[in-house]
Amino acid sequence: MEKHFSYKSPHQIWRILISDSEKLILETRDVKTKEVFFHCFDIWDGGKIFSDFQLEDKCWVGIETVHKDIIYFHKFPKPDLPIHAGIIAFDLASQKILWTNNELSFLFAYQDKIYGFKQGFEERYFYELDYLDGKLTKEYENDHAAINKLKNIASSAKDWRSYLYPEILKSNSDEKINRLINQQTGKNETIGEVEYNVYNSYLFFSYHSKVFENSLINKFFAVDLDSEKVVFSEILNANVTAMLTDSFFLYKNLLFLLREKNEVIVYKIK
Repeated sequence: MEKHFSYKSPHQIWRILISDSEKLILETRDVKTKEVFFHCFDIWDGGKIFSDFQLEDKCWVGIETVHKDIIYFHKFPKPDLPIHAGIIAFDLASQKILWTNNELSFLFAYQDKIYGFKQGFEERYFYELDYLDGKLTKEYENDHAAINKLKNIASSAKDWRSYLYPEILKSNSDEKINRLINQQTGKNETIGEVEYNVYNSYLFFSYHSKVFENSLINKFFAVDLDSEKVVFSEILNANVTAMLTDSFFLYKNLLFLLREKNEVIVYKIK
């Protein structure tokens, strides 16, 4: 196992996404000014494709999803309303905005179509758009049943087999896994749940322990299951007041760690 690459931002990381062509996409936000920035890297060579990209509205935007190497952004109609409005399609290859629709809100993407809605006085009205040019291809009016059926199909079609997310350690989990984790956590006052998963011959886990009053430390360990030795460990968060979950995940043979809310570290598992 070796360190592959890392990226540290001066701002807080809000979203971590991987595109169909295996580009790492980060959404970061300055918590003081509210400005949002977008970054893109090749996950296999760590090369930067772009960084600190901003839309015309530098604050009240965010990522809905990445579909077929197009980022679909949303706007916020008002800073104090967490409602998503508008669709902006941004092409990763050309790094250009392909189209914008200010009338609809994003629902989901499926195959070559984007589905959105317009909020009426009492009803939602649904529309199907071409994912590349944003042209209207079908109107569903207020047919919730048809849209929900398509949304379920789209959700089922999503292939998550390349991803491995942490699970919660339980007392009835594998005896060896429990023993190896307890070897590292036994001397600490563990707070909350331990998150873990296994890939090939490696055990990965993270946990929180108490340092001072109202102060927690979040540690991560990688353990070789054959030798039962610690391969490496990281302090993911040195001083937090609340437990942070989902601080690591795997994509294929790459391990992604989120450290101090502003750094992504990627390890390659041989």
